[in-house]
Amino acid sequence: MYWLSGGDAGKFVESVEDAYEKVKKAGPSPLNLEDEEMKVDTKQVITTPAE
Repeated sequence: MYWLSGGDAGKFVESVEDAYEKVKKAGPSPLNLEDEEMKVDTKQVITTPAE
């Protein structure tokens, strides 16, 4: 978390670059590593009970 005010443009740039490097270092999300069996059919229609 970064605490900034409206006059901290330089600090804002540094915090964005720092956050970017941390995300880049962490690598790809493990949530995107799905098994082929676990993929959701995007053509599936979801319905709700009629009221």
